[in-house]
Amino acid sequence: MSRMFSGEPSSGRESCVASSPFWFTERASGSKALLQWTLGLALLGGGVVSAADEKPTDMPNLPPQEELRQDIVDRLNRLQQIGDDELESLGEETPDEQAENSRKALAYYMAGRSYERDKKFREAYEAYQQALKLDASSLSVYRSMIPLAFRLDKTEEAIQLAQKAVELDPNNFELLSQLGIYALRQQDLQGSIDYFQKAVDSQTVDKQSGPYISIMSQLGQLYLSLGDNNKAAEVYETVYQALANPTDYNIDFRTRQALENLRGSKAETFESFGELFLTTDRLDLAEGAFREARKASRKNQEVYSYQLARVLNKRDKNEEALKALQEYFDAGLSDKGRGPYLLLAELLNAQDKADEITPALEKLAEADADNQELQLYLAERYIKNDRLDDAEAIYDKYAEKGAESGDLQLGLLQIYRQREQPEKALEALTKAMLNGANAERLEAELELLAQNEEMADSLIEMAQEKGLDGDKRKLFTEAYLVAKLAMQRKKYEAVIDFYQRAMELRNERQILLTLYQELIQFLMTEEKHDLAVEMLEEAIDNPSLAPVRQAFQLQLIQALAEAEQFDKALEVVKSAQEVSPDSLIWQYQEGWVYYTQQEWEPAVRIFGPLLEKAVEQKNASVEREVRYNLSRALAFAGLAEEAIVLMDQSIEKEPDQLLWLFQKGWLHYFMHDWKPSIETFKALIAREGEATNEVLIRQAKFSLSAAYVQDEQYENGEKVLEEIYEQDPDDIAVCNDLGYLYADQDKNLEQALEMIGKAIEAEPENKAYLDSMGWVLFRLGRYEESLKYLEQAVEDSEEGDAVLWDHLGDCYDKLGKAEKAQEAWKSALKHEQEAQYPDESLIKKLKKKLGEAAE
Repeated sequence: MSRMFSGEPSSGRESCVASSPFWFTERASGSKALLQWTLGLALLGGGVVSAADEKPTDMPNLPPQEELRQDIVDRLNRLQQIGDDELESLGEETPDEQAENSRKALAYYMAGRSYERDKKFREAYEAYQQALKLDASSLSVYRSMIPLAFRLDKTEEAIQLAQKAVELDPNNFELLSQLGIYALRQQDLQGSIDYFQKAVDSQTVDKQSGPYISIMSQLGQLYLSLGDNNKAAEVYETVYQALANPTDYNIDFRTRQALENLRGSKAETFESFGELFLTTDRLDLAEGAFREARKASRKNQEVYSYQLARVLNKRDKNEEALKALQEYFDAGLSDKGRGPYLLLAELLNAQDKADEITPALEKLAEADADNQELQLYLAERYIKNDRLDDAEAIYDKYAEKGAESGDLQLGLLQIYRQREQPEKALEALTKAMLNGANAERLEAELELLAQNEEMADSLIEMAQEKGLDGDKRKLFTEAYLVAKLAMQRKKYEAVIDFYQRAMELRNERQILLTLYQELIQFLMTEEKHDLAVEMLEEAIDNPSLAPVRQAFQLQLIQALAEAEQFDKALEVVKSAQEVSPDSLIWQYQEGWVYYTQQEWEPAVRIFGPLLEKAVEQKNASVEREVRYNLSRALAFAGLAEEAIVLMDQSIEKEPDQLLWLFQKGWLHYFMHDWKPSIETFKALIAREGEATNEVLIRQAKFSLSAAYVQDEQYENGEKVLEEIYEQDPDDIAVCNDLGYLYADQDKNLEQALEMIGKAIEAEPENKAYLDSMGWVLFRLGRYEESLKYLEQAVEDSEEGDAVLWDHLGDCYDKLGKAEKAQEAWKSALKHEQEAQYPDESLIKKLKKKLGEAAE
């Protein structure tokens, strides 16, 4: 059978499938899984393991453990029974009873209205409650009761009442708006958007009314806060039209005034609309909004000439844009900072007049000597033109005046970096951060500093010689920045040294927490697990961080597991369990450590009882993690059928959780049940429209393709990958997998070579990609070239996919290296025979090559 792919659900080769359901992240095959741990993660974040690290195909066949199997079966049966008690059937009301209840409900409702008029609000509320008990479908009662619930601070009840009322009247604009406002107060932005969107989509609302426009304004602001500028612009267009064409709308004076002053003044509001429309390429609307802003402005109307120039630039009307921009310059304005000068440079560049940019800026600067933004931008242009002395003169002039802006210091930093003056560069870098320099520009400068290795190392050594006496704020900033530079240079001891200096200078809890978090994250990402362990132990022992000790303990378990110090990881778990013996978190961590070291039976014995506890305690987060990891541990322990039962239960319990469907498909694939695997993955992909996790759907498509190929449905497997490739031809995973599939079938070989070449260029040490390149070269008859890649694919490893060794054997055979071919085929046969679910057709083929009996 064909070799495993980078996108398959499980493989002896590296896989894209991450094994944690709720931090499901895409990874290219061959890359080592690194948890991006932060202290803000949920406490269960310690349980992520990659399928690539599990190597199920390299495990010996495990005989079924009957005692373990029976225990799991019993637990699955108990889980199925939890919550299955049927509700006692209620008899239906007769028509006479309904009429009587409606009459009584009306009486209670009228009593409530009477109490409310007498300001007896609690009595009124109780009367309304009685009315609802008798007639739960009365909208009149809900309308009276909801505002009263808010008045009485019964907020949760009010929102529940409003939700029920909306179920009865889904087009009720007022109720939906009220729910949206409540969700906003609770900082539930998406919930607020959903309610407001339903409100404005209501079939009964007057779309020329003030309330409608007000809710549209709220909705637009929410979309902006989520960074969805296109949605915001779409919504704000309605608000803009209402303000620009008041006679077409029925908006009272107070509402109109509030809308006009959304951004401070009417002019500023229209200008903000223009900015949004310009950003989203709604150029006609942008121009209209800027013209409205100009009409509403009482001063400096030439500011809007600059804004119109931006619109004209987007329309590629360069000459008209330059003319409008000149109106801004002629007015001697500086309101828009450096934006106008950047636009000038862009327009001249577009006309192939780059050599005119600096002279034009010099002319403007001569006429406006006090314009700091202009002068500093001119200095930047001087640096680009290698006129460092001219640039420094401008910066020094403003520094002498006491100016300490971040941009000024960044400019000086560029000069000192180019002159290779580390001491001055460090001073400018520190002052830049202290004076609020743009974070992205600071990061870019650090990267440029790091590229000059000699200067960067000199700067780090110089900083190490400094003491801690002086301005603490400045020393802290300096230590922090040098630590970041040391990160770029991969000087791990220096990184730790400067972070510890920073901690000594600023030992407030929140600062310490942030610094430890960044440092540990860096060390983990760099796979410096021993150093990470040292820092984590230090953080755990820090009394100031006692409130977050548990989070650091979880990270310590992760770091120890990554360093394969499993016994120490279990010691940390045991220590934590002594403090919190009933905590499900630590029970989960114990199971996870066994899972990570591929001790499947102990993992199952811990996860099984833990799942029952999580279900009983209604601890959904622990339950989901355990369900997922238990299903995999069962599969690797030889109990895949029980794992499928568990996934069926999970699907029944949470039909909207698509991960369970994915996991069921994976289990069938793991068992080599290709057709059920195919059907399951197809069912999952059919629900793509309701998926919130694009990575999961993408992985399902790769897995479906792999299952088709294993089932020898090659055309179907190709089709799935070709659709992905058509959408993103630079996706290296699909380039590799589709290229390999072509090569394995001896078709489209030149195209396959090009595709696999992209993958190799991106990840030159990826074993899967190396094998793919070797195999396509083999198919092209380029055996010497092929051998180089195929040998690299199995280099330094006795593990791996049997097919890699088979390919290597074939290449040796073509090159007349019979002895080496035999050794490679023997390795392939050994790997496949030891696989938990061996491929008998591959075994037969290998035995034939080795001249053994095919039986």
